[in-house]
Amino acid sequence: MRLTHWLYSVILFLPASVRLAEKIISETGGIASRYGPLLAMALLAVGFIASEHNKPVFNRIVWRGSFWLLAVLSGLAGLYGIILLVFSGSITAGLGLLIMALIPVPALRSVYRYSAATSPVWAHNK
Repeated sequence: MRLTHWLYSVILFLPASVRLAEKIISETGGIASRYGPLLAMALLAVGFIASEHNKPVFNRIVWRGSFWLLAVLSGLAGLYGIILLVFSGSITAGLGLLIMALIPVPALRSVYRYSAATSPVWAHNK
């Protein structure tokens, strides 16, 4: 795998790690609030790396479902960031959410192609 792919994988974990540290320091949130973003980005990173190596991990339906779940959640986070920017004037929080929603877009695109029925990765498992 190229260095840029490894760097991108690390960038995927940065916002989730910052969120985890913030929740631990402030002693707020439950298990899902603390570890949910980190687990989501770990799943996305595994899918991204598997697609770059053309190796089947789990099955195609798991990745397609993961794509839709993470795409919808990222879209909602981005929409909330836009709402914060436009209506509340909270520039820092709005831009932060918008950027965090855009970071996983290349990995989501890769997972979408990886989970396609026509992907050669899954032809070996039939």
